[in-house]
Formats: sequence, structure tokens, C-alpha cells
Amino acid sequence: FVESYKAYILAIIHRLNVRAGHSEDMLQEVLVELWKSLPKFEYRPGECRFRTWLALVSGRVVKNHLRSKAGRKIQQEVEYDEALDKITEPQIEAISEVEWKVFIAEKALGNVRPRLSPKLLTVFEASLADVPDAEMAASLETSEASVRVYRQRVRNALLKEIVRLNKELDS
Repeated sequence: FVESYKAYILAIIHRLNVRAGHSEDMLQEVLVELWKSLPKFEYRPGECRFRTWLALVSGRVVKNHLRSKAGRKIQQEVEYDEALDKITEPQIEAISEVEWKVFIAEKALGNVRPRLSPKLLTVFEASLADVPDAEMAASLETSEASVRVYRQRVRNALLKEIVRLNKELDS
């Protein structure tokens, strides 16, 4: 569970203005709260996704932490009153959607990368850097059509893995 969702939970924590030095501690607090709350979680397809529930629990833990720090008036790099105002359920849900897409894309790329040939990886990375097809074709000593085919193979592999991960981790 931790390996599957750690990066996603940390992304939510960072987006809620928790200092980098406190992120790992906050992650532990969130994981404990998730462990306590998991038996009460009721999966309702169409109403609430698992990732949304993870984000809401994470947000509640962060909000309680900030409220505690604000109450003790400990000086930190976060303006607690301002941060507390920003942590609303719709805000957490919006953050959740953005961070989930990034999380799944990075996880998919990490899973697919070892299965790709060096040539496919080269084309994919060059595409991310907006290198023109003609330039890629010349450096790989192949045709532009082949470059487009290679890029499409990587795209297809990534999309397949993204669908699989969403089904596995968000159901």
C-alpha cells in the first residue's frame, strides 16, 4: 500500500503548503490515519474514488497539523491562517485530480521504461524535448515515418499502462 500510494500522498502534502522538512513526518501521520480509517471506508463507485478519499484524509491530517501549529504559535515558513483557509474539500479534490494524473503518468513511465528498446526511449525522450522528427530520424539513421511509429508505440504502451494502473489503484 505504502509503495503504491506514497508518491501520491506526498504530492498532496506538498501542495497543501507543508514544508519539505516536515513532509515525511506528515506522511507517517497520514498513513496512520489511513490505517485507522480504512475499515470505515465504503467504496461507492460513481460517488467517490479511492484516490479522492486518500486526498481528503491527507487534507484533514494536514489541516489538523496546521491548526495545532497555529494554536501553539510556532513560527514556521507557512502562514498557517492562510494555509488553513486554502484547505477546503473542493480545493483538496482539485489538487487530487491534478496530482493523480501526474502520479499515474510517472508510475506508468517507470513501469514501461524497462520494456522499451533504447531506440524507442531515445525517440520518446527527444519528443518530450520537442526535437523535430527530421532531426531524430537523422540521428537514428532511420526515416521520419519510423520515428512516428516508434513514438506511437511508446504512446500506446504508456496509455495501456495508465489504464491498467487506474483500474488497479483507483478502484
